[in-house]
Amino acid sequence: MKAMDWRGLWTMTLGTKPGAEFVEPYVASILFFTINAFTGIVLGNLSSVFLPPSLRGLARDFVSTMVACAYFYENNFVLKYYGSFWFAAVIILQCFVHSRTMADTSENPTKALQEFVKKEISMPKAVVKIVVQSCAGIASYRFAKLVWSLDLISDHHDRYYETSCASDLQVTLLMGFLIELCASLADSWLNMQTVASNATVDEFLKYLNASLMIVAGVTTTGMYFNPAMATGHTLGCKGTAMWEHFFVYWAGPMLGAFVALHLNERVHFDVVKSAEAKKQEEKESLKKSD
Repeated sequence: MKAMDWRGLWTMTLGTKPGAEFVEPYVASILFFTINAFTGIVLGNLSSVFLPPSLRGLARDFVSTMVACAYFYENNFVLKYYGSFWFAAVIILQCFVHSRTMADTSENPTKALQEFVKKEISMPKAVVKIVVQSCAGIASYRFAKLVWSLDLISDHHDRYYETSCASDLQVTLLMGFLIELCASLADSWLNMQTVASNATVDEFLKYLNASLMIVAGVTTTGMYFNPAMATGHTLGCKGTAMWEHFFVYWAGPMLGAFVALHLNERVHFDVVKSAEAKKQEEKESLKKSD
C-alpha cells in the first residue's frame, strides 16, 4: 500500500489543498537531501546508543553507506534540471555533511580492502564489512522509494512506479573497467595525502576532485568508484550482465584502491609535515651559524 503523498500531508497539516500538483524540482531535492541526512543522524545515533560494541561499527557503516548511496538517486535530478555546476556543488556539500554527521564510519567497500591489506583488520572482518555495505547499497534504493512515495515531482512519481532499469555502462566493458579503476585510484590516493595546511581546505580539494571526476564520467559508467553504490544503483539493470557488473564496478574500484596503497608508499605528500621539517632545518641551520 502506497504511503500518503505530500498533498495529503499538506491538507492534513494546513486544512487546505496545495495550489499545485508538484513542487519545484529544487524543493524536492532539498527535502530529499534533508530527510536522507536526518535519517542517517538518527539511525547512526541509535546504533551507537543501543547496540553492543561488537555490532555498533557494522551498523553505523551500514547506515553511512545507505545514506551516501541514497544521495545519488536525487543527484541525477539535480543534474537534469540544474546542470553540471550545481550537480558538482551538491556533491561537495553532501560530502561535508556526511563527514560531519557520520564520523568514524566507512561508506565504501574499497576501504575494507585497504584495511585488510594494511593488516588493520582480518579477512573475515573485511568480508563481513563488504557484505554489510553491499546490503546497504541495495537498501538505499528502498529508502529512496520511500521518499519518492511523497510524489513531490513527476520524476519521483515515475521512479516510484518503475519496474525496470537501464545500465549506466555506456562504454565498452574494458573502458568501463579502466574508468572505474582510475577514478578509485585517484580518489583513494588523494585521500591519503595532505595537500593543504588548513584542514577544511584540504577536505574541500579532495571533495572537489571527486565531484569533478563524477561530472566528467557520469555519462560513461555512472562514475561510482564505490562498489556498494554501483550495486544499489545498477545491479540487475538491462544492458549489463551480472559478471560484467562485477568486473566493471567491483574489480575496477577494488584494484584501483589496491594500487593506490602501493602508489602512496612511493609518492606521498604532506604539506604540514614538509613545512614543519623545513622550519626544523632552518632552526638547525641558525644554531650552526651561531
